[in-house]
Amino acid sequence: MAELPELWSDRLPGRPPPPGQLFDRAHSYGVAHDLERMRAGLGPEPRAPRVRTRSPRRRRGPLAALRRWWANTDTGPADVWHRIRCRAGHHDFRGGHQVQLGSRFVLVERRCAWCGCEPSL
Repeated sequence: MAELPELWSDRLPGRPPPPGQLFDRAHSYGVAHDLERMRAGLGPEPRAPRVRTRSPRRRRGPLAALRRWWANTDTGPADVWHRIRCRAGHHDFRGGHQVQLGSRFVLVERRCAWCGCEPSL
């Protein structure tokens, strides 16, 4: 009978021991570190006050204000296009089908996806 082949895992050395602590106490961070300092009578480390500075790359002027306003709104060219189409009477009706929610079936109402109006019969 043939012998079993030598496995690569048999040749690997054992795992090194985990690194120990450098000092006589365990490391702590955040709130635990502050608690240790309070127990030692030192109190939490003072934190530097946060200073708000203006970004040097910030643009100024009416065009920059318009860009910032445009970026913070949900309106874009596509939204404007769909709004114009809805006002002209060309709605994008969706719905009218069933969706399963858990163990129940719910009928999705047929409405315009952009303005929410119901189709007139």
